[in-house]
Amino acid sequence: MLPCVAFFPLGDGFESLDEEVLEAMAKHETREDKIFQKFKNRIAAEPEQILRYCRGGEGPIWISGENIPRMKEIPNCSCGAQRMFEFQVMPQLLNHLKVDSLEESIDWGTLVVYTCAENCNQANGYMEEFIWKQDITADST
Repeated sequence: MLPCVAFFPLGDGFESLDEEVLEAMAKHETREDKIFQKFKNRIAAEPEQILRYCRGGEGPIWISGENIPRMKEIPNCSCGAQRMFEFQVMPQLLNHLKVDSLEESIDWGTLVVYTCAENCNQANGYMEEFIWKQDITADST
């Protein structure tokens, strides 16, 4: 995608945006394009996959450079251990759920699940885990 150039009426004529602003916009779009392209390239081998499991290995494949959690944003497990990436739910699941109308939309870019790094098992056998929802941004569509 080529960046758009915006013109605004100023005084008697039109002047373009400051060159630094345009350059910053172009860099942002280029970064987003690269991230989204990496996502598309990675899922191209199995485009219908709805779940990507990779505990302890490579991290999630992000659909955007925005809204990526920092470690401090991922709360520790109730046992006190850190959580780590285990699997992600891919946006292709939305097609299978048939919720494509705007009234029923539960849209996401990717859902990333973090589980206890110590694989703890407390009394009830089930532990609450943490999910991070990354939406599709306007730049990645």
